[in-house]
Amino acid sequence: MKDDAAIAAHFERHLGPAEVVYEDASGIFGPKQVYGVRPCEARPHWVLHTRGSSVFTLEGRSGEERRFEFVMSLPDTWNPGERWPAYIFRRACQAILFVGKAPADGGVFTNSAESIPGSPHVFALLVARSRQLGDDACFRVSSGRLVEIYAMYALTFDDFRKHQRHELDIATLPEVVVEWRDMLR
Repeated sequence: MKDDAAIAAHFERHLGPAEVVYEDASGIFGPKQVYGVRPCEARPHWVLHTRGSSVFTLEGRSGEERRFEFVMSLPDTWNPGERWPAYIFRRACQAILFVGKAPADGGVFTNSAESIPGSPHVFALLVARSRQLGDDACFRVSSGRLVEIYAMYALTFDDFRKHQRHELDIATLPEVVVEWRDMLR
C-alpha cells in the first residue's frame, strides 16, 4: 500500500490531482481503475493513467524484473462520460500485463479491425517511455522498486506501416490522441 501511495503522489506532483474516470473490477490482470487528470494551464490536455499496473512484474529482455505504469493523453475537449478511450487504454494495459514481458520502446497494441491507407483514425497504440514526464518517467517507490511510466501514442494505419518498415520516428508522434472516437474499433 505504501507503493500505491507513492505512485499516486508521483502522478499528482507531476500531472496534478486525479479522479477515477473508468472502473471495472472484472479480470485479474491490470488496473481496476483508470484515473484522469484534467487539463491545466501548463498542460492543455487530459492525461489518463494507471495506478496498480506496477504490482505486476514483467520480464525484461535480459530476464530482469521491470514494473510499469501507463499514461495516455486526450484532448481538452474529451468528456469523462465518454468511456471508450479509458476502456481501450485499460484493455491495452491488460494485454501488456497478461503477456508478462516488458514492453520495448515501440511495442504496439494493434487493432484487429480493417483500416485503409490515408485514414486519420487510430489503428494501433504504440507503447514507449513517456515524453511528457521526461526524466520523471522513471522513479523509485517506497519499497525501493523502480517504476517506469510508458505512454500510449496513437498510430494511424500509415504510421503502423512505417513502424513495420522501421521508418517511424517515435519522437514525431503526437502526445495527444485526437482521433479517439474511432480508436481501435
